[in-house]
This record gives sequence, C-alpha cells and structure tokens, in this order.
Amino acid sequence: MQILNLATLSLLIGSSVAADCFGSEGISNKFIDGFWEARQKMCSNTDCAYQQPCTVRTSKKYTAIGSATMQIELKRKNTAGKQGFKDCWDATEYCIREREVDGGTWQANGQFYQFNGWFD
Repeated sequence: MQILNLATLSLLIGSSVAADCFGSEGISNKFIDGFWEARQKMCSNTDCAYQQPCTVRTSKKYTAIGSATMQIELKRKNTAGKQGFKDCWDATEYCIREREVDGGTWQANGQFYQFNGWFD
C-alpha cells in the first residue's frame, strides 16, 4: 500500500508559479476540505495563539477503490523582523484556490505560510 501511496503522491508533485505562491496544482477536490479546515484552525486562532507563529494539522480520508488519507500541515512564521499575521485569511485562501497546497508557500509583508500535504 505504501508503494501505491508514494506513486499517487508523486503524481501530485510538480512545479508551477503563481504570484507569491509555489507548489503543485494537482490536489484533488476529494482532499481539499482538509486544507480549508487547517486554514480555519489557524486564521481564526482556535488552534493558534493570536498573532503568534504556529503549526496546525488536519487529515482527510477518501474511500473509493481502496483508501487514502492525506495528512495536512499548515505553518506560519514571521520574516524580516516583522510581527503579526494580518494576511492569514487572504494568503491561505489564495494558495488553496490555486491548488498549490502540497508544498505551497506564500511570503509577503513579513509573513510566511507553508502548506504541506502527504499520504499515509
């Protein structure tokens, strides 16, 4: 099963560039809800302290022919000595809508956001 998962993951990894976000456009709609959940946890400060660096995790399972569970991680930190995360909602929405979330990053205004997605 691991070989199948690695093969599936390799299909998702690619490279594309759109504005400040980098990553693959191959994320299936079957798993996309997990990325929206991670965004909600982070930007609403339910799993992160207000305006603090943090990492949140979610997972999404899909069952059709076989089964696949995608683990999803979203990290944020400050750069350039700046504080705060005023662009959390917009930055993470942009990456999700562009399907650039399996290794996608967004960096601007002293903020850095990174999505990671992998299969178990």
